Amino acid sequence: MRNGFLSEKELKTVFWENYNRTGRAHRHQFECPLREGGADLVTVEQFQGNYQLNAFEFKLADIKKVILQAEANAEYVNKSWIVIPSDKENLINDKWMSYLQEKKVIGVICVEPGGRYKILFQPRFQQVMKFNQSLVNLMMKGY
Repeated sequence: MRNGFLSEKELKTVFWENYNRTGRAHRHQFECPLREGGADLVTVEQFQGNYQLNAFEFKLADIKKVILQAEANAEYVNKSWIVIPSDKENLINDKWMSYLQEKKVIGVICVEPGGRYKILFQPRFQQVMKFNQSLVNLMMKGY
């Protein structure tokens, strides 16, 4: 148990409990069919009077894969994030930060086993994105 998380499901659960503690997400869907393969989590949130869509991908170890998944999600959301254990922070800084800074569309959140998280890299807010039926359904849920 080198990173403190036994599974991606545990990472996802611990992060979500802390991230949405104040109810910041008006809507959310785990395993959202955003693209082929789906996104681990998509949220509809409000920030400074505007609504935004966020996609999150969770991985314990395969950083290259999670970055590629987040990059694929970025077409459909305002912000695309990878969520990883905090022990991967140095790996991101040493190996992936220049790539993330060049792409600008993938953010990084590092999570400690107790649930505390920090934003390691903030993605650029994208104004233009593709819509699909899954996103429309998520946004309209409850209406």
